[in-house]
Amino acid sequence: MSDSAELDAGDDGGGSVHVVGTAHVSADSVEEVRETIDERRPDVVAVELDEGRYRQMKGEVAQDLEPSDLLEGNTVFQFIAYWMLSYVQAQMGDRFDIEPGADMEAAIDAAEAIGSEVALVDRDIQMTIQRFWARMSVLEKLRMVWELCLAMVGVGGAGEEEEDFDVGELTDGDVVTAMMEEFRQFSPGGAEALIDERDAFIAHRLVALRRAGHDVVAVVGAGHRAGIEEYLDHPERLPPMEDLVGTESGRRFSPFKIFGYLMAAGFLTFFFLLFMAGVQNTLLLKVFGAWFLFNGIFAFGLAKLAGARWTSAGVGGAVAWLTSVNPLLAPGWFAGYVELRYTSVNVGDIAELNEILSDQETPIRDLLRQMIDVPLFRLIAIVAMTNVGSMIASFAFPFVVLPLLGSQVGVDQIPDLMIQGAQNSADLIVRTLT
Repeated sequence: MSDSAELDAGDDGGGSVHVVGTAHVSADSVEEVRETIDERRPDVVAVELDEGRYRQMKGEVAQDLEPSDLLEGNTVFQFIAYWMLSYVQAQMGDRFDIEPGADMEAAIDAAEAIGSEVALVDRDIQMTIQRFWARMSVLEKLRMVWELCLAMVGVGGAGEEEEDFDVGELTDGDVVTAMMEEFRQFSPGGAEALIDERDAFIAHRLVALRRAGHDVVAVVGAGHRAGIEEYLDHPERLPPMEDLVGTESGRRFSPFKIFGYLMAAGFLTFFFLLFMAGVQNTLLLKVFGAWFLFNGIFAFGLAKLAGARWTSAGVGGAVAWLTSVNPLLAPGWFAGYVELRYTSVNVGDIAELNEILSDQETPIRDLLRQMIDVPLFRLIAIVAMTNVGSMIASFAFPFVVLPLLGSQVGVDQIPDLMIQGAQNSADLIVRTLT
């Protein structure tokens, strides 16, 4: 099938849909979009954008991001992945001397020039990223972030293959299909959220426009063209819209959550068994105090290293003792919320970060300093580093602090005391039941 295809409504209404598949960094695609819209003069030009990306493209002031969208553990990593993808796309745009998304901007400008309506038919990007992230396994996430990090620093894909790369191939059906299948093998769940669901979502919107009697030119990425056209040919195969929207819960018990629950259980069991063994309260208080200080110092120190204010780092350090044994909480969230009292972040920060990273001559240390000055990066760094500090302290506590405290009763006695505590607990249960 060619890059452009027309699907008439038949008995589905009085309208039609003409699909144009583009490469988002291709000058040829921009020209094709302009010519198609000028030639066909449709009632509606549908573009692969949501409201947020459309407003950003139109140069409107970037909206502040809500704290709830940033300060939840997985959301932070989702946002980092989104930023990395944005950076890689920006680098491709620089390489081919065209602004990423120029095809969509050309479609909007051409529609406005002839008086056609513009329809935003893509799913909200934050919803897509959330569902994409939730569908991926832990290993897939780690591999994706690693590959994107390599792409951000220009590693991988270098050499002869890069020199011979033709951006025009990105709109060729066979090439695009091969790329989609390669990604599907890498992450079937991620491909479903990023490609298949969006194909269906966009097709839902286009079918509705067609049924309303509109003649539509739909400008979409070449990777979505085949799936959308299949649904336009057979709208009865469209999944219900409610299955394509909303927050994806993801894996109920991830390895990190399981580890967190084990940490909490181990921490509580340790104190309980020492108590049941009859260890003096003063020692238990010393152990608890050491846990509080050790976690607090690490969380506070790494938060400050990330650029946190004294109050933000102090709050993160103060709650680290509790959050380190509760898998549902994290000290970085608390530090981040306090930090947001003094600053605001918005999606425009991503463009600033991309501009900083595009400087290939500045030393890495200076780049990091410049990035820390960007509110969004500083906030993410504070959240992440506070959590890392607490995790390091939790890992190190049994090996660093307990031996020092154990000198009061003897390190060798601690396992015996825990066994004694277990026996005392069992005896108490038996006496209670009998």
